[in-house]
Amino acid sequence: MIRLFIFSLFVILFVLIVSLYVGFPIDPGYLLVVFGNYTFETSLFALFVVSVVLYLFIKLIGIFLQWINPKKIIDFGQDFNERRRMRARNESTEGLLYFARGNWQSSYKLLTKNKADKDASVIDYLAASYAAQKLNIKGNWLDILEKAEEKYPKANFTINFLKAKLLFRSGHLEQSVAVLEQLKKTSASDPSLLWLLKEVYIALKDWKALNKLIPTLVKNKLMATEELDELQKRIFIEQLDVYGGGKGEISKQDALVQIKKLWESAPPKYYEDEEVVKYFSGLLIELGAKADAAKAIEVAVSRQWSKALILRYGELDFGISPQQLILAEAWLKARPADANLMLCLGRISMRNDLWGKAKEYFEASIKLSPTANAYGELSRLLRCLGEADASEIYQQKFVDLIEAQLPELPMPRENKVAHKVCV
Repeated sequence: MIRLFIFSLFVILFVLIVSLYVGFPIDPGYLLVVFGNYTFETSLFALFVVSVVLYLFIKLIGIFLQWINPKKIIDFGQDFNERRRMRARNESTEGLLYFARGNWQSSYKLLTKNKADKDASVIDYLAASYAAQKLNIKGNWLDILEKAEEKYPKANFTINFLKAKLLFRSGHLEQSVAVLEQLKKTSASDPSLLWLLKEVYIALKDWKALNKLIPTLVKNKLMATEELDELQKRIFIEQLDVYGGGKGEISKQDALVQIKKLWESAPPKYYEDEEVVKYFSGLLIELGAKADAAKAIEVAVSRQWSKALILRYGELDFGISPQQLILAEAWLKARPADANLMLCLGRISMRNDLWGKAKEYFEASIKLSPTANAYGELSRLLRCLGEADASEIYQQKFVDLIEAQLPELPMPRENKVAHKVCV
């Protein structure tokens, strides 16, 4: 700029000298230009000065534009934007790395910082939403997913699947299942969708819907045989519980009819399943159908021997003790060395007022396999029979077995602060 200023002064000075030399101040000359109806007239000196000034002005503008260099300004703007975008990408990458390490706070902060950037990906939105849910910021993660759905409509399924998953984890089961069932209309066989739908149905205890879903799960090979069996068993037990557990708004008689219908339509394998039969027989007893409960246990034991069911058969009063004794003694012929069956027979004998037979069965059970239950039953029977000394002996053995099952804990000693370990 300084050189330009000096050059301009030099040109002006040169023009003045030349003007004086050629005599422009004395005789400036005259110029007339006619063009149609237009005329232009001036002195040669004035035209010369204007031409020089105009030339200098154009030259000055050219030099100024060259100094400013608009391309450099444009390049500077592009470089600035590129640096900003690079910084945003680096922060997003760092946020995803924090996400992979489970640092939800740092991940959420970095991923949400640049989510409005045009280079932000749907992955950034999904990860930010997940991190927000982990931080228990419900409003934020829902808003993030809604914005992602607007910005990335092609990723609608993935976005809504994550929404359903986070709603499920947050305990909003009804909202979660609503989203999943809507997605199922367009992606009925998506494995991740079906798996999550199964989990939500289980959490909601919607056994009817879950039962309808099972064929699809099986068709898509999403369940192992063992898991399928356990799930079907659970569904069946819960269906029984709807009526027999007092949850249905029906009378005991109607409930009894309903659970019997369910039982008759059950897979045959449930008739010998220890867990199912035990639960079913318990419901029958609650509804007053004791004989039916006994029958269910008898059928199960005849198909598949069960220690738990045999003990239950002797523990509960089914109101048919004489018939029970006959059947249980028939079982004894095939299993003469079964301590649990001996204990069961002893209890059934007591319900039939057969005290001597009950004593023999309890003693036989103890001889085969001493248990706290057998000692306890024999002790109280002998006490009622007037055999106090023998009763006391068996009572002590009962106590010893019970205490043997307790953990070692410090016990207080009389008038002392010290602790004693009770063995």
